Amino acid sequence: MRDTFMERFSSNWSVEARQKFRTEPVTVRHNYHEHHLFSDMALAALIERHPRELIDFCTMGDDATDHDSWRAGDPGALSGMELIDAVRRGKLWLNLRHAMDLDPQYRPIFDAMLADMKRASPGFKPFMAEAGILISSPSAQVFLHSDASETMLWHMRGVKRFRVYPPKLPYLNTDDVEAMLHHDKTEDIPFNPVWDKDAFTLDLHPGMAVNWPLHAPHRIENQSGINVSVPFEISTARSRRQNAVLYANGVLRRRFGWVPKSTRPDGLVALAKQALTAAVKLQLKYFGAPDRPMPKSETTFDIDPTAPDGFIDRQAA
Repeated sequence: MRDTFMERFSSNWSVEARQKFRTEPVTVRHNYHEHHLFSDMALAALIERHPRELIDFCTMGDDATDHDSWRAGDPGALSGMELIDAVRRGKLWLNLRHAMDLDPQYRPIFDAMLADMKRASPGFKPFMAEAGILISSPSAQVFLHSDASETMLWHMRGVKRFRVYPPKLPYLNTDDVEAMLHHDKTEDIPFNPVWDKDAFTLDLHPGMAVNWPLHAPHRIENQSGINVSVPFEISTARSRRQNAVLYANGVLRRRFGWVPKSTRPDGLVALAKQALTAAVKLQLKYFGAPDRPMPKSETTFDIDPTAPDGFIDRQAA
């Protein structure tokens, strides 16, 4: 017998959302938040069975300009429900990377969401898509940053204020994206609070989703409740071309001391840069690259559901 349970869930795209998808910030309505797999009990069970190396446990400060306050922590032997309670009471951010596309229970929701995006935009043909689950505290925030992939955020629980800024100066310096692609820095971008007047600002409630242009800087401030969201990271022909050009610019800058002037993803120069990126990445694949720790990967606290912020700092050595 055909399983019709997932047919209860879908998204509703306006004409404007279909037309502006991937080129301007757009919002979409959905009912995936009603699925039982986004309940505390289901998420706690997922935390316990998901590979621990694919979960990030983080906290942050209150100042929206203080990127350095973002820190990694250790959950210890806490159960999934204890971790959920720590998130609810404290100031924590959990990222279950690949949870939607790897976990067999969540995969049907992932497939349905991706099918929704493809139906909404017939020209949308991703090479790759992956999605995790974000679980964060009522007072948590995510600092201004730029993603290397095209992104769509599906919101399930809580309320979060989402701000996205134009992908151009002064909000975005493509040198920062270039450095991110070369793993010289994180995706964080210096933030000036006066930019908020130029931001597309939206309060995301359960049953809403938002999409924005490639590399557009964005930040999030949770407003209430434990927040649960599904971030889709998507690779398309357009994002691969753009990232290949930026990566090649980084190669030219770092290896040859040449300062590239163009970041355009089309034209003969862009094709040459894309070929350079392919050659360098092939070289790294076969000859390897030196291992180095990711920035901010050091563990500095232990999660504790009884602590005021949900964690206890470790003493510096």
